[in-house]
Amino acid sequence: MGSKYPPSVRGCLPLWTIALELAFLVIFFFFTSYDTSSQDPKELMGIYRVLQDVTIMAALGFGFLNSSLRRYGWSSVAFNLFLLALGVQWAVLVDGFLEWSFYKKVIIKLSSIKLATMSAMSVLISVGAVLGKANLLQLTVMALVEVTAFVTVRMVDRKYLGTDNHTSMMYIHVFATYFGLMVTWCLSRSPPVAVLVEKHQTTKNSSLFTMLGTLFLWIFWPSFNSALLDIPKERKTAVFNTYYALAVSAVTAISVSALSHPRGKINMTHIHNAVLAGGVAVGASCHVIGTPWLAMVLGFMAGLISIGGALCLRFPHLAVGF
Repeated sequence: MGSKYPPSVRGCLPLWTIALELAFLVIFFFFTSYDTSSQDPKELMGIYRVLQDVTIMAALGFGFLNSSLRRYGWSSVAFNLFLLALGVQWAVLVDGFLEWSFYKKVIIKLSSIKLATMSAMSVLISVGAVLGKANLLQLTVMALVEVTAFVTVRMVDRKYLGTDNHTSMMYIHVFATYFGLMVTWCLSRSPPVAVLVEKHQTTKNSSLFTMLGTLFLWIFWPSFNSALLDIPKERKTAVFNTYYALAVSAVTAISVSALSHPRGKINMTHIHNAVLAGGVAVGASCHVIGTPWLAMVLGFMAGLISIGGALCLRFPHLAVGF
């Protein structure tokens, strides 16, 4: 069977991406260098463990989460890895060039890669709205534009609004959601109903692998919410509050999903969207909430709102931003 992609995409995509990667090689050669300063080994390993958690979230969590569409299936996992790898390289450069201390060379630290991975996750969140409507070439262009826009907005927040790194990064969910919906609107342009239905058909094993992606995200979400907090006490508080919010959100989502079904069955589409809502809701304030019950209230409300949104949407998997 021949490829479903038109010849223009099959011909342009490899040449475009290889040329882009060669351009990255040249830029990294002339404008980057590694950090040669000494650093506490314990601190270095702590940063690396957080980087591992965030990378697993991005590569496996979002990869499996977007594998439900029949039109893509396992290709969405490869698309996810491609966009992550591309986005991290570009985010390191953009963030380095926009840094206040930039002078001739971008100094690459382990924390720089961690921050770039978190910035690239904005693209992976937006893909939840765009996947099924865009080919890989279009997704590549979207990744470059979105990473540039997100890093620039985050820099403006820090420089002119005095927002710290943690708070500015927690805007990623809102930014990625609206960016993805904007791209979806630009690509849709009122297609025929038959085409729209075909693009949203899911695979038979979609619930299994999408739930696997949800579990990866659920497990490592506390690491994401606490990744940019430097004070140990704030980092510990963020982990506690994120976990409690996620736990309550998961229980609420599963219970309300069963309650909303005439036969008491759990709708996995609802669960995919709702069990992560608590982590998103508590993200910006997770380090300042002093008692667990406040985080649990946020998780409870987030689970209810997410299930309500999934019930109202015609195509529930378009609820990006989790």
